[in-house]
Amino acid sequence: MNGVVCVANRLNRAFSVFPLWPILLGLLSGVFVADHHGINHWIINCVAGGAIVILFRRQTPTMLVAGYLLGYLSHGMVIDQQRAWQHAAESDELSHRCSLTGVVIDTGTAGSGPYLLRAEKIIFPSAQKTQEDLSTKGVRLLLNHDTRDHPIIKYGDLVELDGHLEPIGSLRNPHGFDKARWLHRHGVNLAISTQRPVHITGSSTPHQPVRIMTDWRRHLRQLMTAGLAPDSSEAQLIRAVVLGERPPRPSGMIDDFRNSGTLHVFAVSGLHVGMVGTIIGFFLWFVRVPRWLLISGIILSMAIYAGITGLRPPAVRAVIMATVFLSGFLFHRKPSLINSLAASAIVVLAWDGHQLFTPGFQLSYGVLLALAVASAFWMRIFKPIGEIDAFMPRLLLTPWQERMLNGRKWLRNSLSVSTAAWMGSAPLMWIHFGIITPIAVLASVPLMLMVFFILAMAMLGITVGSMWSPAGETINQVNAIVAKATYGLAGKFADIPGGHWYRTPSRPERGRIVVFDLPYGGGANYLDLGGGIMLDCGRADQFYRHVMTTLSYYGADPDSLIVSHADSKHSGAMSLCLEHYHPKQALIPRTDLLSKSYRKFLSNAENTDCRLIIPRNHQRFEVESGVYLEILHAPIELAGNGRADDSGLVIRLHWHGWKILFMGDAGFITETRLLESGQDLSADVIVTGRNRDDFTGREDFYQAVSPHAIISSNCDFPASERITEHWRDSVKNQGIRVFDQQQSGAVTMTIENGELILTPMLQGSAPLRIGK
Repeated sequence: MNGVVCVANRLNRAFSVFPLWPILLGLLSGVFVADHHGINHWIINCVAGGAIVILFRRQTPTMLVAGYLLGYLSHGMVIDQQRAWQHAAESDELSHRCSLTGVVIDTGTAGSGPYLLRAEKIIFPSAQKTQEDLSTKGVRLLLNHDTRDHPIIKYGDLVELDGHLEPIGSLRNPHGFDKARWLHRHGVNLAISTQRPVHITGSSTPHQPVRIMTDWRRHLRQLMTAGLAPDSSEAQLIRAVVLGERPPRPSGMIDDFRNSGTLHVFAVSGLHVGMVGTIIGFFLWFVRVPRWLLISGIILSMAIYAGITGLRPPAVRAVIMATVFLSGFLFHRKPSLINSLAASAIVVLAWDGHQLFTPGFQLSYGVLLALAVASAFWMRIFKPIGEIDAFMPRLLLTPWQERMLNGRKWLRNSLSVSTAAWMGSAPLMWIHFGIITPIAVLASVPLMLMVFFILAMAMLGITVGSMWSPAGETINQVNAIVAKATYGLAGKFADIPGGHWYRTPSRPERGRIVVFDLPYGGGANYLDLGGGIMLDCGRADQFYRHVMTTLSYYGADPDSLIVSHADSKHSGAMSLCLEHYHPKQALIPRTDLLSKSYRKFLSNAENTDCRLIIPRNHQRFEVESGVYLEILHAPIELAGNGRADDSGLVIRLHWHGWKILFMGDAGFITETRLLESGQDLSADVIVTGRNRDDFTGREDFYQAVSPHAIISSNCDFPASERITEHWRDSVKNQGIRVFDQQQSGAVTMTIENGELILTPMLQGSAPLRIGK
């Protein structure tokens, strides 16, 4: 009992020093409860909160209850509105065409999408009941439209359009970017799709300041890299540091910064906002402005910078935090970092409770809390670095020794801050991203100094370049040298052994096969067997978006490639696979096929250590013990070129007693050749695409193969690549389970307890267990 009383007394003392923390803790609880349950029980919560206040009649419980109800009601109303609209869309209540009037509230990092709208009015001409039951004011939507035939859309535009509402699609491939989840945390659960022009009727007055700063952004973007090649690594890094623009595609530079623990330089965050404030503050101090003007100028410059970079949540949080902290100096009060932290978090979460569940929010406040709590501890640990011998009088130091001492003190302070910040970020990085980077403690000291210099030089280049272009370009050239040195140094830190560790999920004992679900009839399969095999890979954009994220999560580094046939939707990214994975060998159908992406791959392969193998019928390739590939159809043995879809490899995988038949996009012609060959075609599972020029799926071919399941792509356009009801019924009548990837998403195959298990990605499709 005494222990409980002691803890309670300590908490009361702590809360008396940091009075905003009870409100924040209550707010966190309220947001968490509302996110899971909405505000269906708001009366019970209010009554219970009032009872607690009356019962205890103390400041701390009262503030806890006030914070809880604030978070519960503010976030709960948002969640209930999102769920109501999402439920209506999923139940086809909103399947009718609608007319929407709204304002553009987000145009993406580069200003070219994705576009988010906030609805002012949504009208359903043929669904009056839905229109009356749902509040349309403030609903946020994702705009899906063809940008080629539509006007340029800017932040703050007032738009009118006709279209259909639909829920955001679920994640279709394992461990990929969950767009639906990401948009949900931006308050968006619906998309509006339109094929008609979007009419821009004007601009929103409240959004005008940010709209103006967005226009500045386009101009500043050009000035800061004037004189540099736009796509050079140096220009990309400068734009990343100043504007938060990540390079358009994954690159070695991003990997180096990630592995050195400094990837946050690629996103405008509190670090960047603080640097801008420091630069402006130093300039205002240099020109001797009054204290009140110096602080006001710092706050204003940080707010403008946040607006120019698109009002990204991390930048907005940093501005709020800095405003609260620096305002104490305006009123001649010593500010408390911990209290300022709580105050800014209260403002942020009361405005948008979704931020609590984002990695950015957790990392921002986790790092700041660690700095506030642990910096002093690490300062004591590193104290000897910044000290001289106790018996050495300071007055006897030479100027050189004095400078060395000041440098050591700076190093001590930097290491203290870096270590405390790493303590706050490391657990969250491991949870959210599966990486831990102890090297960041050392790497952050020089790299953040260099990033500060890049930001300062970019600001100087913009200022000078606005008055005299040649001088601005010269400054940019100098900045490019610093940028090149920065990512070069990041690469050195990334290469230090033990400097970073990735969380690698355990691989099933007998491996796995992932049949990816790619749009537009594309195909890609990853065989997590042996050293890893990439059988087709989709187009380049599909590979980056849908395939590479899965391979990265698995820690995969495939040493073999297979091109089923020369179609850009299946092999368009093979050159990228060469670049990223440096495979030892690749199976190809033949060398005289005409696809441009395929011929580029062949040309690139000749300049690497990747051995090209053209297999023949019945040839076998060992993968590992109990696993081998068998060639059933080899295009090299065909006369002439033929159609691309029917000039491909047909491969049967023998996998610990199970057989998987990979057909590519082979159709009637190839199926006929296989039947006429008289060879054994049996398989447990067929993985197939749809032939764009011919019929796919002869009934007698399936009888010869006798599969338990068929995994098939399904593309609405062109019609030849669409699964027909006739084909579906024919296969079902043969007792074959169809995994239509339009309904199942990606399918993962594993072997467990003597059973072959097919697990679809989407919840609407049930798994299949095949026994011997």
